[in-house]
Amino acid sequence: MNSALPSAMWLPFGARLLRARADRGLSRAELARSVGVTDDKLREVEDAHCRPARSLVERVDTALGTDHQLLEAWAITLQAEAFPNEFGDMHELGTHAARLWEHQPMTVPVFLRTREYARAVLGPLHSHLEPEEVEAMVEEEMAYRAAMTGPEGPALRVVLNESVLRRPQGGADVLNGQRDFLADLVKAGIVDLAIIPEDTPEHPGLGGAFRIMEFADRPSMVYAFATQGGDLTGDSEDVGHCRMVRDAIEEASVDVSPDSELLTARWPDG
Repeated sequence: MNSALPSAMWLPFGARLLRARADRGLSRAELARSVGVTDDKLREVEDAHCRPARSLVERVDTALGTDHQLLEAWAITLQAEAFPNEFGDMHELGTHAARLWEHQPMTVPVFLRTREYARAVLGPLHSHLEPEEVEAMVEEEMAYRAAMTGPEGPALRVVLNESVLRRPQGGADVLNGQRDFLADLVKAGIVDLAIIPEDTPEHPGLGGAFRIMEFADRPSMVYAFATQGGDLTGDSEDVGHCRMVRDAIEEASVDVSPDSELLTARWPDG
């Protein structure tokens, strides 16, 4: 691990800059010349191997015509290193992980949901919103799922409470379709799935949902989910504690194969 590198929170910023440059059809060398830095320096920024100075980001923002969006992302990321809960790119941060482990006691994780299941979760959760607003959130989840389960996504390990795969959220067709989708993902090796049986007498995951993100060249980070948002931390003591909870959850878990009854049974009979 290279401790001199910025935290993993800079990875989404670097990726955002790269996308903005690509959208303008500029090579790295062309943009570097226009903002007065070397190609190697700009590569460091795009690869999140350095924290760029505000003056450089301002010049890049102007050169790419991003209307201060890059500068705002830079300021948020800089603030987030001191106060991680201010970080606004949680979804994108996960896509940069080498490995991602998640425990969910109530629902299928966002990045593994079918469109119908996502709608069935988001609708009741945001009943105050108009249907088109909920549908926009569903579309965001589908884009996130594509990034997380695609060839560039992290290695995924998910542990669910057994009840998650038995709760008919959205009705029989929605649950059965979600089970089929998970079976396909497991069979394809896209996700490694396990459950904690309902009859577990000493359930180690009652503290709630959380995610551990491990990166190739940076310290791991943990995200603890809450009803609205959550808590992100890279503190080594907090990460260590969550790893101990993860290990206890793994001890109590049972792996799920594509042929497992929990995925092949049809609700309401099974």
